[in-house]
Amino acid sequence: MANILISSLGSGQKRDSGYQKATYQFNGKTYTTTFISRALTKFLKIDKLYLIGTNGSIWDSCYTQFGGKDENIEFDLYEKIENKTLQEKDLLIVNQTIDKALGKDGSKSYIIKYGLNEKELWGNFNKYLQILEDINDEDIVYIDITHAFRSLSLMSFLMVQFGHTIKNKKFKIGGIFYGMLEYAKENNNITPIIDLKMFYELMEWIKAIDNFKNYANGDNIALLLKNEQKYKSEYNLFKNYSDSMRIANMEVIRQNVNTLSKKLEILQNSKNPIIALMSDEIIKFIKRLNKDRLSNFQLELANWYYEHKHYALSYIALAEAIVSKMCEIKKLNISSKNDRDKCKKEIWTVNKDLYKKVYKNVNKIRKNIAHQLQTRKDAMHADIKNLKSYLKNTKKYFNDIDKQM
Repeated sequence: MANILISSLGSGQKRDSGYQKATYQFNGKTYTTTFISRALTKFLKIDKLYLIGTNGSIWDSCYTQFGGKDENIEFDLYEKIENKTLQEKDLLIVNQTIDKALGKDGSKSYIIKYGLNEKELWGNFNKYLQILEDINDEDIVYIDITHAFRSLSLMSFLMVQFGHTIKNKKFKIGGIFYGMLEYAKENNNITPIIDLKMFYELMEWIKAIDNFKNYANGDNIALLLKNEQKYKSEYNLFKNYSDSMRIANMEVIRQNVNTLSKKLEILQNSKNPIIALMSDEIIKFIKRLNKDRLSNFQLELANWYYEHKHYALSYIALAEAIVSKMCEIKKLNISSKNDRDKCKKEIWTVNKDLYKKVYKNVNKIRKNIAHQLQTRKDAMHADIKNLKSYLKNTKKYFNDIDKQM
């Protein structure tokens, strides 16, 4: 595990006294330097620094700030910066100097373009992808966006998402920092370093809620809650919920929904503002499925499956919902196979319209799905099209039946 800082190097005007310095403050500590990356390596005990800058950035100052003492090397870097002839191979000495200062090997420097067109932007993003290859699972990554082009700030976020989602890397984000230089004059010339990690966390929660609402996948929510010590039990609830949805066990899904509904107030009243903000969306989804009667729950689940194009599961849930409703009407054991089989045979005697217009057709399609029969291989599009009306009619019949129960 390594503490990694990804930072950008700005340009500066060199005077007789050198580049302008700033005093940065973080967690009560201060450090004076020409660029924030040096201060952050001190504050965060960084093992590896990945620096990104143009061929006009203050690489010569970087060399000296990390302990480089050879004036010839400093002058050579400065000349190439002035002439805009600096290349990445010229920065090997800078990398070595940074490694020596940090006491660890692996720091690298990259020269990027200004990002004036799509070709240059892709070239710059490829530098971030090169950095990503060097990041390992369990590494803690810190990002500094103080001196970056606006496009680089976005690329930092994209690199993280690309690494987590596409490359399946398990590194952690320790912080996203911005040195608020514009506030220094009002703060006794002290530049506070602000941690913007909350925006990354908010983005992760948005992604987690989207997965939960649209794919019934609570894994991301579970992992986010796991990071909060007080929500370990809720972590297990969302994990179990996801597993029950994947195996499509409706009774277990219902139990998990019911248990979750009793716990959601804890999230709503959380002192973490992000959790409190996002809890409303979780509550809406759980309330939708939290029905008193099993039949109504199964029907709602069938509707959810249909909305998200899981047509096979929608047919299965819809057929079971109708059988469950018959068991409820006859006050039979809804969990008994014998009683459910009995109800299947008697649906037409209880509600002929529901049987003829919905169940007879739905059950035929359900059997085809469950047993992979060939009898309806040419009816796929019709079955998908008709499912909407089957769901609508079932809801109407259920509403009428519920009024009488």
